[in-house]
Formats: sequence, structure tokens, C-alpha cells
Amino acid sequence: MQAARAVLRERGYEQFLTAEVAERCNVSEGTIYKYFPTKRDLLIRVAEDWFEEFLTTHPEPSLQRPIRERLFHVIWQNLETVRREPALSRFVLMELRSDPAYRTMRIYQQNRRIAQSVMTVVEQGIVRGELRADLPKTLLRNMIFGAIEHETWAFLRGEGDFSVEDSAEGMTDILMRGIAPQAPGTAGPEAAALDRLERVTQALQAELATLRTAAS
Repeated sequence: MQAARAVLRERGYEQFLTAEVAERCNVSEGTIYKYFPTKRDLLIRVAEDWFEEFLTTHPEPSLQRPIRERLFHVIWQNLETVRREPALSRFVLMELRSDPAYRTMRIYQQNRRIAQSVMTVVEQGIVRGELRADLPKTLLRNMIFGAIEHETWAFLRGEGDFSVEDSAEGMTDILMRGIAPQAPGTAGPEAAALDRLERVTQALQAELATLRTAAS
């Protein structure tokens, strides 16, 4: 498994050869097929072990920490994992996600557990009054992971790079501006515009009343 992961990291799944894995393990290629019927089965197992590693070695920050810090943490973790394992990320996103049987795989359930970490942060933020209670939580989760995939897509295609820290900070900042509750007495841009319009209307009405009085 370690050798297969190393070959995948170095070659990518397109050029992955079980013969090279066997050579590094000093066994015959047939020995590998004794445990894994196909190359794809071996790669799926490597991906499953990677996901399990992520789930067991990335503890969440203390529940007492601010919600913004916890949200940043889960976004940073996912970005950093893609940055560290691009070949595995490409295999999961481009090969497994499109498989009609994906939802029956163990890795699908593992991915749901990762996504749940975001939902947990959001739900606790609502309970603590740090996030708006009217949030569509599933949409928020989709926005977060959709942003992560788009931010890392060029990198996974070998067409660019990204900063884990800057990307995580930017995503967290944008999200928190939209999902944090407004302080009492504050209003969003739409409410402020309506307030200005109301004041202008009142001023015009007062001016009109003055003109009518003068005309009389």
C-alpha cells in the first residue's frame, strides 16, 4: 500500500503501473493481483486509506474556539490535503466521482464524514448565536466544497498553484460576512438604501407641503 501510494504520487494515476509497485516491494506483479483483482481496485484502496488517515489525524479545534476560527480550520485542512496529495485528489475527483457506483463505495461514506465536519461547525455556530439561524446549511456546505474544488482545479491540472493560507483566509472571510448575524441596530445595504429613499421621500413631501402653503 505504501509503495502504491508512492508510485501514484510520482507518476499520477494515468501512468500508474502495478509492475513498478511490485518491483519496489520485491515481489511479482502476480502477487499484487492476488490481493487486488485490478489496478483500479488497488488505487481505490489507496484512496480509502488516505481518506481514513485524514479523518483520524486531523482533530478539530476545541469547541470553545470562535466559529470563525473553526470554519477556517476545516477549510484550511481540505485545501492543505489537496496541496499535499494532488495525484490522489485527481484520482478521486476525476475518476471515482464520475463512477456510477461511487455512492456505493466506502470512500463516498468517508467523504460524507468530511463534509459533516463543516455542517457540525455551522450547526454549533447557530446554537451559539454566532451564525444566522436562517442559513440553508446544505447550500453553505456545497458553496464551501465547491469553492475548494474550483480554487484547486488549475493546480490539479498542472496549470498553476495556490496559497493554502491565503485561499482559506479569503473563503472564510467572504463566508463569515454573509453568514454572521447582524449586530442589533445595523442594517444590510438593501435596508440602508430603503432608509435613504424613505428620508428623501419625506423631505420631498415636506418641501411640497411648504410650496402648497406658500401658494395659498
